Amino acid sequence: MLLHVDSLDKNEILRYLGHRSGQLSAELDETLERCIRDTLQTIRPMAITKRFPIQHNEADIQIIGTNLILTGSSIRNHLAPVSEVWLMAATVGPAMDKLIRARLVNQPDEGVILDSCGAAAVEAAADQIQSELKLQADQEQKFITSRFSPGYGDLPLQIQKEFLNALDAGRKIGLSVTDSHLMTPSKSVTAIIGISNETITGSQDPCDACRLRMVCELRKAGTPCWK
Repeated sequence: MLLHVDSLDKNEILRYLGHRSGQLSAELDETLERCIRDTLQTIRPMAITKRFPIQHNEADIQIIGTNLILTGSSIRNHLAPVSEVWLMAATVGPAMDKLIRARLVNQPDEGVILDSCGAAAVEAAADQIQSELKLQADQEQKFITSRFSPGYGDLPLQIQKEFLNALDAGRKIGLSVTDSHLMTPSKSVTAIIGISNETITGSQDPCDACRLRMVCELRKAGTPCWK
């Protein structure tokens, strides 16, 4: 599935950069605009989604029809009210990684900004997919959870390989995982979205299920890892 991302949220990019609120210098603003243009000219957003029934077990959740097993209290709490999930994966393609690497060598400051632009771009793509899935759920008179990705709370990154296998993401959108459980292209995201027949109540903030929430510096700064 090809996506179309034609704009990026400048404030979102600044958040990834850790920029504190305040006036941007004319030079930084010009550089940021240039990096956004370069990003939009480079990315090729693609995504894949697939719907699965799930089985709730005492210690984990089985994605029926796959070898994917979700472990940890975070995801069990998040999916407690649901009987089906969408698995989704999105990427902006390998050209963005090449652009970032080249710019880090020749113009390191712009390379850092481009890295944040790439992160913002793939999140924009994921938001687009989530909106489409919500529309589909609305048409079925169902309800969906927020996105929950490997690495949130105590859901381990080690599931990434089976996650991508379940979607056949390598063949369909060129997305693979390294031995250290990181995705390549790097500007990619995987996520689980639960589907429920009933209105979903309670918090859908992954921080609430995380064992590190009281000591997490990202959460204290208002920039949690899942945003």
